Amino acid sequence: MPTPVHVGVLPNRPIEDIAALAQHAEQLGFAGIWVADSQSIFRDAFAALTLCAMRTRRLALATGVTNPVTRHPATVACSMATLDELSGGRAILGIGVGESSVETLSLKPARLARLEQAARVMRGLQAGEEVEWDGARIRLTWSTRAIPIVFASSGPRSLETAGRVADGVLFQAGASPKMVRYALDHIARGASGRAVKRYLRLACSVGHDRTAARAAAAGYAAAAAGTIFRSIPTDVLDPVLVANIRALKESYNYYEHASASARHIQLVTDRILDAVAIAGTPEEAVPRLRELVALGIDEIVVTITSPDLDKTITILAEEVLPHL
Repeated sequence: MPTPVHVGVLPNRPIEDIAALAQHAEQLGFAGIWVADSQSIFRDAFAALTLCAMRTRRLALATGVTNPVTRHPATVACSMATLDELSGGRAILGIGVGESSVETLSLKPARLARLEQAARVMRGLQAGEEVEWDGARIRLTWSTRAIPIVFASSGPRSLETAGRVADGVLFQAGASPKMVRYALDHIARGASGRAVKRYLRLACSVGHDRTAARAAAAGYAAAAAGTIFRSIPTDVLDPVLVANIRALKESYNYYEHASASARHIQLVTDRILDAVAIAGTPEEAVPRLRELVALGIDEIVVTITSPDLDKTITILAEEVLPHL
């Protein structure tokens, strides 16, 4: 069986364009679409996913990802249950501690214990139970839809918590086998034998023009590099990479988060790009992706930020995915 591949997108364009992309991705055989949630810099993720649900019939529809800081768990549970009802059971709740969404509001990311508590509350709400959040007793009156909860994780404690608590783990640990093995080991340690779906999240840009493809990956690669630098112990990374990412982080602007036109992407070196992204020609991408798939991941979410999204996913579908 081929490894299912999902498309990750940033709704930094009209949601009509996101829905058209979802429709095309479904036609090309992709498994799902994950839409980032960051209120200050992107269009609304739930509105985008709703339109995607109306334009597709098979595609999984996921938040990529939301958080329990800027969105109350009861609001998330209701929104996801509505999306799941509309789509006939295709919703996936991707949730993390918060990054650009909280940074742009001068808030702090949630602690892991808070994320775990939020998952427990949302599961209870989905089951029709009365649950407690911040001292209030709350419930969801109209739905008992069980929606998979996937934690976005990178650091060791986060990966282990996800393995122990979540239905799946969307882990961002770069594109090198060493870093991916590191993440899988921590997920397994937390899971202790329980079934957890492992989604590898990758910055990805593939095209016939190698230089253009690599340049198109730099925006999201900068975001991914920051997550990895903040979360993964530096002894897992090589010293040159650590120094490169540290310089990038010192200039990072969250209002230009993952943007291909961000000023800080000038600091995305080839070393950073190769460590955190699959970027280049199809001939380069296939062996690298095969190597990562062989490590035991279940599904891949390729986050694409190239100017021509349709062209990129077409090349992926026709020249890369068949070889996985």
